[in-house]
Amino acid sequence: MDVRPMRDRAKTASRYDLVAQMLHWTMAAILVYLIFFSHFEELPNHIVEQKIQLHAGLGALIIVLGALRFYWRLNRPRPAPIPNEPVWRARASAIVQEAFYALFIIAPAIGFILSGLVSYPVRVFGVFDVSGWLQNNEAAADTVNSLHGFSADVMTGLLVLHVGAALYHQFVKRDGLIWRMLPARR
Repeated sequence: MDVRPMRDRAKTASRYDLVAQMLHWTMAAILVYLIFFSHFEELPNHIVEQKIQLHAGLGALIIVLGALRFYWRLNRPRPAPIPNEPVWRARASAIVQEAFYALFIIAPAIGFILSGLVSYPVRVFGVFDVSGWLQNNEAAADTVNSLHGFSADVMTGLLVLHVGAALYHQFVKRDGLIWRMLPARR
């Protein structure tokens, strides 16, 4: 019996397992929503409050799902590296993946700090109040909001790179890479 941790075993899987796929696509959907539907500036106040509650809840969910996904990744076999992939492209892919994992924690943490600097109510899914735990400070809130927006911009750039690379592999290289993150075809 092989007693080495799963991450140290040979990568023999042909695709990611169903749990990894579900975590990937659930987080992708949440991130797309958070990035593209989180511009509240022009909305009436009562709608802004509702959107902020949902945004805070989904941000908290990203932390939980990201941690679960990272744990799953460390303890489950992953597909073998892509055959004949240039070293620079494999390294770029690894860097993008690690940056995603970092941002799964950093972006929501910045949002949590932001919620502590504002005087209006911020509740995670309308249940847990996370606002005002720091001194109400509009100047600091503006700075932290800029950092939160920057982290979202970086995440958007990573998503564009990730999707672009997946489409490149699917339609240019035609190596079937995309099927590793999709349920098995029958």
